Amino acid sequence: MSNLQRLTKLNKQDYEQQWEDWHKKREDAIKTPYGWLSLRSIDWLEDGKRIAIDGFPGLWGQNGNAVTYYPEVGKTVTNRDKIISEPKIIVVDNVEDVNVEDFYYEGVRAQLIKRIGSTKKFAVRQRDPESKFRRNFNGFPHFDPDENWVLPARYEPLDNWSNITTKAVTVGLSHNETQIGNLYFKYHDKDYRFVVFQGHNDDSGWLKKDPETGETHYLNNRQNTEGIGFILFKDQSTGKQTYGGGRVLSIDISNPAKVNSVDLNTAFNLPCAYSYFCTCPFAPEENILPFAVTSGEKTPHIY
Repeated sequence: MSNLQRLTKLNKQDYEQQWEDWHKKREDAIKTPYGWLSLRSIDWLEDGKRIAIDGFPGLWGQNGNAVTYYPEVGKTVTNRDKIISEPKIIVVDNVEDVNVEDFYYEGVRAQLIKRIGSTKKFAVRQRDPESKFRRNFNGFPHFDPDENWVLPARYEPLDNWSNITTKAVTVGLSHNETQIGNLYFKYHDKDYRFVVFQGHNDDSGWLKKDPETGETHYLNNRQNTEGIGFILFKDQSTGKQTYGGGRVLSIDISNPAKVNSVDLNTAFNLPCAYSYFCTCPFAPEENILPFAVTSGEKTPHIY
């Protein structure tokens, strides 16, 4: 029995229980101490300058593609489980999104990130388990799960991946997303297509050593995402019942030939729907649907 047949043959109670299990895992993930709800600030660095960041000791300086963290005497800041006692220089030559390094001070994480943009490149984003977003979180508003939003679909991977530039929530930024395939699906007997991107992660510090030169290079935030398809989309509910920045679907493409459905009840919000310290990408034009998807997560009561 295919996944589509299995889902559509579930009775209403069984399907709702399956969806509730997914929903609980989703809420548990975002509520983790350093998850997206923990963000409390984002500070953009300026080339050729050193800046202090409120609530975190030391200074941060940018020189081209190099960032230096200057520790403050008497303050214990760690990085990769080591106390920083002298300036740490970090070079990131990648022209892509990179979550670079995590620094910790008294339970607060300062995450250095690199993003694509004309005037903005590096930022320090603080994560605090005691942030107001995490303290005030009381669940995701959502439509009632409805098995009628489980639609027949097929996935076709691309032989050659391609980059698509999308706009970002933060003014002055853009995102280079990697298209890895297309998801074709039917709604009311009409055919539609989603551009599918390579999956994202939120981890920092992915490194790779060049076997020839011995140099260490930072990797983008697409590491350890094999088998995950990332779909950014908007529809006619966007900006009304659902978040104006669009929503996301995460699909299992580990076995492309077995993808035969897409469950729009699992449409979830981008992190920027819960915090204004994010740099989320917007959906590409190809992924804007001409009908309202009244399933999945609604606009949260945050702002």
